[in-house]
Amino acid sequence: MLPRPVIAVLAITLGLPFLVLLALVSPASGVNAGFLTSILTITVLSAFLTLMIFEIKRIADQPSDEH
Repeated sequence: MLPRPVIAVLAITLGLPFLVLLALVSPASGVNAGFLTSILTITVLSAFLTLMIFEIKRIADQPSDEH
């Protein structure tokens, strides 16, 4: 089973753009094409932010080297 951080990043980077693309492809959606660019930008930034937070948490949870 995949760790939770990997699942969260996959859901953000793959799930949200797929749902937005599905809404744009729908003929009766009436969504502006510039909306897709905004959503993809927010999605990529959210993925990097999520990875950054999990990496900081991983580094903070490591035991210190006090020899």
